[in-house]
Formats: sequence, C-alpha cells, structure tokens
Amino acid sequence: MDPTTVLNIIYGTAVLIKKTVEDVKANQQQCKRLGERIDAINQCLTSLNDRDLNRSEIKQSLDNFRKCVQECLDFITQFKEKSSWFARVFYNQNHKEQFQELNLQLSQCANDLNLGINLNQLFDVRIDENDQETDLNTIESKIDDIAQLMEQMKEEQYNHY
Repeated sequence: MDPTTVLNIIYGTAVLIKKTVEDVKANQQQCKRLGERIDAINQCLTSLNDRDLNRSEIKQSLDNFRKCVQECLDFITQFKEKSSWFARVFYNQNHKEQFQELNLQLSQCANDLNLGINLNQLFDVRIDENDQETDLNTIESKIDDIAQLMEQMKEEQYNHY
C-alpha cells in the first residue's frame, strides 16, 4: 500500500479514536492516554518527507503502526457499546494487561519509525499507573450501576429463553 494512503488511514483512525474516547463508559483515562500517544506519534510523522516515506523499512513500520492504531480503536470501542461495557468491566476490571500490551506496541512502533520521540516521557509508567487507579476508582463508584445492568441483562436473557 502507498505510504501516503497508509498515513491517511492512520490519521483517520486517530480521529475515530478521539471521538470514541468521548463516549466510553469505562477506563476513560487509559483510553484517552492511548489516543494522546497516537496523536504524539502522528505529529512526528507529519515531518517525514516523500523520500523518507518511500524507504522500505519506513513503509513496513508505518504499516505496523497502522495495524496497532486499528487494534487500539477496536479495543477502545468495546468500552463504548451500551450492551456490553459493564460485563467487560465486571469480569476484567480495568483491563490492565491489554492496555499495557497496546502501550508496548505503540512504543515499539514509535521506536521502529525512528522519529526522535522521547519515549520515556511519552510512555511514562507512573502516568499509566495513575490512569489505572483513576479508572478503577471510577469503576468502583459505578459498581451499583454495573450490578443493575448485569441483572437487567440476565433478565433479558432469561426472558429470551
């Protein structure tokens, strides 16, 4: 795929992530942080010229970044869906491992693209831990709502049978 096309797909997906983050029902901080990190990498990508974009290693790295950004969107979207976000939270709380994996993939993509980004600052573990704590506190404050939605879903399934 043409590098310019890949960039356009990445930028479009990043916009979708921003819109989706506004509507998530759980893990807002961690979702928002993923979006901010993608935006930071995208800002650096705008400095690449046509010659840089046509280097084979950059083409492969861009495609890997595109796939990673899409995975982030797919993951974040799970917390937006009215019918299932509470069940996901009930069984996995704040999805710590999945967020860590996506952040690791983003960090690796940024490293592979060799954009001169300060990765230690962009991917600060302390910030991630604060986001996790904030999201967990928010989830805990909604525990009654989650239980009510779980009961409602159970009744709907029972009535369906």
